[in-house]
Amino acid sequence: MARAVSTRVDSTPAPHRARTRARTRTDPFDRIPKVSPMPTPQTTTHQTPAMTERYSLTTAICLIVGICIGSGIFFKSDNILVATGGNVALGAIMFLLAATTIIFGGLTLARFAARTNGHGGLIAYAQEFLSPRFTTFIGWHYTFMYMPVICSVVSWVVGVYACMTFGLPASFPLQIAIGVVFLIVCTAWNILWPTLSGYFQNVTTIAKALPLVAVGVIGLLFADPATQLSTDLAAAPTAGFGWLAAAAPIAFAFDGWSSAVSIAPELKDAHRNLPRALVVAPIIILVLYLGYFLGLSCYLGPQTVIEAGDASLSLLFARLFGEQAAVLPNVIALVAVLGTANGMVLAMLRMPFALALHNQVPCSDKLRHMSPTLNFPVRSALVALASALLWIGVHFVVTTFGLLPNGDVSEIAVGLTMIFLTGFYLFSLKESFRLEATTPARLRRAVAPAIAIVSSLAVGLSSISDPSRWPFVVAHVAVLVAATWAVNRTRA
Repeated sequence: MARAVSTRVDSTPAPHRARTRARTRTDPFDRIPKVSPMPTPQTTTHQTPAMTERYSLTTAICLIVGICIGSGIFFKSDNILVATGGNVALGAIMFLLAATTIIFGGLTLARFAARTNGHGGLIAYAQEFLSPRFTTFIGWHYTFMYMPVICSVVSWVVGVYACMTFGLPASFPLQIAIGVVFLIVCTAWNILWPTLSGYFQNVTTIAKALPLVAVGVIGLLFADPATQLSTDLAAAPTAGFGWLAAAAPIAFAFDGWSSAVSIAPELKDAHRNLPRALVVAPIIILVLYLGYFLGLSCYLGPQTVIEAGDASLSLLFARLFGEQAAVLPNVIALVAVLGTANGMVLAMLRMPFALALHNQVPCSDKLRHMSPTLNFPVRSALVALASALLWIGVHFVVTTFGLLPNGDVSEIAVGLTMIFLTGFYLFSLKESFRLEATTPARLRRAVAPAIAIVSSLAVGLSSISDPSRWPFVVAHVAVLVAATWAVNRTRA
């Protein structure tokens, strides 16, 4: 069969074949020799289990949008306006600047996604295009630190808003307990009914996007955003540089998007749909965030938003629908954080399985086992759940003893993730200049990774600049370095 194929006469006209070859040469990723796993007995004899392609493009977009849009956006407008001195235009500019991290990062990762739909997303990209050592480093970070940390903190936030919505005592242990129960239940339905989890992600994304759209429309219909923005732009030169601090509350509202690439093997037509989702979803998020911020600030007025603080959205609902509607923001925030938590858990459960496929974790032969009944890596999911429960315990200790003033353990993981992602962006930038094309074409290709590098480093380094975070940063990186050394020494 192979001989028959190799000797088949190509009937394609010569000019068309020349054009095809020219187009192929313009893709730098076609020129990259893929890095194969180390030739150990496990990798040479193992057959990668096939997973059901159960998710659509809509689910991929909703996963990215749903992970990013958490409860924070509903309660951060006042922080942004405080940083900008009440200048709405400067706040809008900061939204645009901070959004570059996800927009151009998504555009850059879309190039990798178009070339492979391997298990684990970033793990597969590192294995095929970068190096085994970086695969271990980024894989352990995402599998045992970043994703479990985010899932643990977001699950706790579920407990926070559950207490607020249902009038329960707002004690930290009770919030943690609710978070633990939710995390276990969420893991169970992601294992037993993964398609249902996808539908839940779609529904919660729509449910929390609607209030953002509504507030934006209210601002456009019943306020005058054009006048507000023009006035604030005229006053911008006298604002100094303190308004740049608004990047922190905005940037973290965009976090989590890169986790969505882990569902690539379960995504229908992943080579086309995942790049589409990585391009479309960030634009949707930016439009929703910007519309909400402008609508709220212009309808209530920036000074009123600052004075109302976290209750600004409740104030808007009370003015529109009466005092009894003031509780609605808590319900909206609960739905928002439920969607975020489900999206992160959905992505987290597959990560140990992806590491095991590349023999990057102990007991890989057991972790790569796929349940024939559920068509799901159940052992991987249980390891991921155990990691998240461990980090809930760490979060409880850190918060109880005030080891991270004005923050939590997730902020360190988020900041380091932004820094680590620059490894992919640097690779893409380097390959952009290997194009067999004109200099303008190379420069156009280099724009997205260059902007992603600058924005990610700026936000990531600023988020860990507080000296109180440095011991956690050192411990985090030390664990990753030790794991990378140990795994690759064993494989060698």
